[in-house]
Amino acid sequence: MSAQARPPVETYYDGIASDLTTVHRELAGLAQEVGGLGGCVEALDEKIDRNQALIIELLTQLVGRSPDAG
Repeated sequence: MSAQARPPVETYYDGIASDLTTVHRELAGLAQEVGGLGGCVEALDEKIDRNQALIIELLTQLVGRSPDAG
């Protein structure tokens, strides 16, 4: 068979291989973006912890007793 007369099945598989390569590249890019979000999530978690501690402190002052005192 000549290079120009490829069976449709080979052409189909070549198309699938090309699409998979594209998907792989896109997933690699997304993985890098998601990896970069880790620091943002940690910073938000710390901020939530600080705000919760502040709320407990303010409520304790308002009520006049610590919630740990029972």
